[in-house]
Amino acid sequence: MDSPLQDILRLLAASASAGMTTKALDAQAELLCSLHDVRPAFKGYTAPGHKTPFPCALCVSVNSEVIHGIPGDYVIQEGDVVKLDMGIEKDGEFDDGALTVLIGTVDEEGKLRGPSASARKLVRATAEALEAGCAVAKAGKTTHDIARAIEAVAKKNDVYVVHGYGGHGIGSEIHMAPSVPNEIEENAKPEVLKAGQRIAIEPMLATNHGHTYVAKDTWTVKLHGGGLAAHFERTVLIK
Repeated sequence: MDSPLQDILRLLAASASAGMTTKALDAQAELLCSLHDVRPAFKGYTAPGHKTPFPCALCVSVNSEVIHGIPGDYVIQEGDVVKLDMGIEKDGEFDDGALTVLIGTVDEEGKLRGPSASARKLVRATAEALEAGCAVAKAGKTTHDIARAIEAVAKKNDVYVVHGYGGHGIGSEIHMAPSVPNEIEENAKPEVLKAGQRIAIEPMLATNHGHTYVAKDTWTVKLHGGGLAAHFERTVLIK
């Protein structure tokens, strides 16, 4: 059965369109949380290195923005690559997920017009990387097995893993151990996955080298030198 978060993200993705602001999407996210009787976990969340708590229910990151984009007055354009990332809490348990939406129009032949070929390829590859990571997330496997699966999809599709970011454990808190990397980090020790554990797997891929910086708002992570980024995330139960 789908979680409330998956339903919410699907509804937000369906409504994302050219001409609407990113803060309008956040308002929809707040309403959907109320209708599903869940709490938006990101709103008011404070993390090390951030000057202020995150102000919104939804992260909306556009084009070269990778993650943690703060919704505002930006008007979504045809051809944009829009990442929607959201966490929820209900009865003390958290769920975290994300997806990427290509903004365009569908012609009479059913083809999507607007996003570039490179954008479509990137989004397909990132969605594939999520499925590959989830497929190996089983008891007895390690976090490095997930990273290898994600790296292999990126290499096959000629795109790049965004450096320095990845998934995480989740449960009674939104972010918990273990770290779930999207690439094998030198000297990093893999964690063995255990039955009953919940983790959030979240590949982030880019059309360029994958190096990032954090914007002045202290939250939005952007690609150095531009390019496009895509992000998918799912919370999974290890069996």
